[in-house]
Amino acid sequence: MANYQVTARNSEGMPVVAVSIGSIDQEGQVVADMVIVNAVRDALAGVAGVESVVKRKFEQVITIV
Repeated sequence: MANYQVTARNSEGMPVVAVSIGSIDQEGQVVADMVIVNAVRDALAGVAGVESVVKRKFEQVITIV
């Protein structure tokens, strides 16, 4: 699974809240990861003082030589 970071910014562009999601534990595939990430994004977007919310996805790539 990838790691996700969802960051809420104020009107000056400064981060006010950042949420990192490193794992989503499920019994089988109940909900797609992006549904959960988008729910966090939507929750932060509704907070007073938040002007924008950015979500980023980080994946680790391992190369064996």
